[in-house]
Amino acid sequence: MKGLKLIVTTAVLLIFHFQQLKAQSGYVEDALRFSQFGQTGSARITALGGTQTSLGGDISNVHGNPAGLGFFQNSEFSVSAAYGDWTSDTFLRNQLRGYNTTNFSLPNIGAVISRAKGPLEIGDWRGGSFGISLNRQSTYNQDFGYFSNQREQGSILDYYVDLYNEQGVPTGTDALFFDAFLINPVDGGGYGFVPNASNALEKSELIENAGNLTQISFSYGGNYKNKLFLGASLGINSILYRSTKTYNEEFFDDGGQQTTLFSSLQENLFLEGSGINLGVGVIYKPVDQLNLGLNFKSPTWNRINEEYDADLFADFSPPYEDPEFGTIAESDAETDIFISSYNLRTPMQLGAGLTYFFGKNGFISGDINYLDYSTANLRSNVFNTGQDNSEIRRIYSQAINYSVGGEYRLQKFRLRAGYAFFGDPFGETGGLDRSTTQISGGVGLKLPSFSVDFSLVNSQFNSFYTSYPGADLATTENNRITGMLTLGFRF
Repeated sequence: MKGLKLIVTTAVLLIFHFQQLKAQSGYVEDALRFSQFGQTGSARITALGGTQTSLGGDISNVHGNPAGLGFFQNSEFSVSAAYGDWTSDTFLRNQLRGYNTTNFSLPNIGAVISRAKGPLEIGDWRGGSFGISLNRQSTYNQDFGYFSNQREQGSILDYYVDLYNEQGVPTGTDALFFDAFLINPVDGGGYGFVPNASNALEKSELIENAGNLTQISFSYGGNYKNKLFLGASLGINSILYRSTKTYNEEFFDDGGQQTTLFSSLQENLFLEGSGINLGVGVIYKPVDQLNLGLNFKSPTWNRINEEYDADLFADFSPPYEDPEFGTIAESDAETDIFISSYNLRTPMQLGAGLTYFFGKNGFISGDINYLDYSTANLRSNVFNTGQDNSEIRRIYSQAINYSVGGEYRLQKFRLRAGYAFFGDPFGETGGLDRSTTQISGGVGLKLPSFSVDFSLVNSQFNSFYTSYPGADLATTENNRITGMLTLGFRF
C-alpha cells in the first residue's frame, strides 16, 4: 500500500537500499570521466597539439614529461589565461536543441628553479631543475539537452510500470514515481500509470555540468652530458564536479491543446575528491637534431566524496482521485540527501615521442600515448562495487592517443600548428564513434627575459545519452574552441 511506503524509515533506506539509489549517479561513468583529459599545458604546447613527450624547456614539463626540466638553463615563472566556448547540439528523433557554455580560467601557473651548470664547470652531470605547477587537466562546464514532441514516443512511466510489475516498488529515486502518484496499484494486482497520461507527449531534459580536475605537480629533471635527461614527478589531483539533470514530461488531451499531466524529475549530484600519482620520464639525444622521449604516469589513486538527492514534482489536470488519499492536484516527492565515498583508481599511461630539429629554423614533433580504460577500479566500504567493476571491464577498452605538431622560427617570432586524435575508450562501440579530433595553431614571441605565446584549439567529438533504460538515444555533437595566452618570465 502507498501509505505503508510513505512511512518507511530513512534508516532502512540507508542500510538496505543505498546502492540502488546511488546507482543513479553512474559510478561507471565516473571512472571514465576522471580518467580522460585533453592535451594541457602552456599556449606553446597546446598550439602543437599537446605534443610534449620529447620536448624540453617548457613549463608543461612539470606535469608532462619531467625529463624536459633538464633542458632549462634559466629559472622561469609562467602564467596562462584561457577562454573557452563549448557548443553542444543534441539530436533526438531528428529534433535539434543547442546549448552554449563559456568559461574563463587560469589553466596553468608554474615556476621552474634551474640549477644548470655553466659551460666552464666540469662534471658529466650538468645540473637540473625543480618545477612546481598548478594545471587544469579537465573542464566539465557544459550544458546540453533535448526536446521531442513526436507522438507515440515512449514515456518514462512505461519503463517504471514494467519495473514495478516485475520487481515491486523499489526504493530511492525509482520509488519517487510511486510516491508522487504517477504510478499506482490497479485492481486485480500490479501497477499502472495515472489516467492523466495520454499518447500526446512532449518531453525534454537539460543536463547542467560544472567543475574541473586540477593537478598540483612537483617535478625534477636532470641533465647528463647534454645527451640523457631524466625526471620524476609527484602529482596531487583535486576533483570538483556538479551535475543537475532536469527531466520533464508533459501530456496533452487528444486535441493537443490542454495539459493533462506535467512531471519534472530533478537529480542533483556533487562530487569532490583528491588523488595522487607518480611519473618518470626520459629524453635522449642520439644526435643534436633528434630527441627521443619516453614517459610513464602511474595510476591515480583517488578518494571521492559524493552527495546525491532527487525530487519529483507532478501537476494533474484534472486532479487525480486516489482511493486512499483522495483528490490529488499536485504532488511532490523527494529522496533524502545521501552521502557516500569511494576510491577510484584510474589507468596508468605510457607515452613515447620524437622531435626532429631543422637547425634553428624550427622542428616537427610527434607523440603517441597508450591507456587501458578497462583497468579503472572502484572500491567502497559503503556499497558493493563488484557489478560496477565488471561493467567497467566489459564496456571500456584500450585506446591510443596521438598528436603531431610543428614550429617555424623567424628570428624572435614563432609560428605553430598541431593535430591530435584521442581514441574511443569503449570496447563495445555499438557502431558509435566517441573519438575526439583536435586542430590547433598559435604564435609566439621569445625575448631574452620574456616570452608571450597564444594558441587557438578546436576540439570536436560526439557523445551519446539516454535518460533511462530503453529510452531513445540522444546524440550530441560537441564543438569546443579555446584560446590561451601564456606569459613567461625568465630570471
